[in-house]
Amino acid sequence: MSFDQGEFDFNARGDEGGWRRWREELEEKQRAFEARWGVALGKPVVVQLRDHAKPLTGMLEWISEGGRADDSRPPRFRLRGLEFGHEEIASLSRAEPED
Repeated sequence: MSFDQGEFDFNARGDEGGWRRWREELEEKQRAFEARWGVALGKPVVVQLRDHAKPLTGMLEWISEGGRADDSRPPRFRLRGLEFGHEEIASLSRAEPED
């Protein structure tokens, strides 16, 4: 599941309250995923991978459906064209904004 596209509830009332609840639930799921796996999606990050000489900077992308509560497979990620698993991450931090 991408956190950019969740599951919309077509049975919700016609006001914008349903949309807001949907966005809040989607953001809550994303925060739980990030906390569980120690990552930050959709934000600039610096990632040091095991067995990789230099850290990578960019937007971390979740590329596999692994990592959900009902899935025993760990998630896979991509950064600057390099694909890797959670177990390959030595450290991850938010990148400082460029001035």
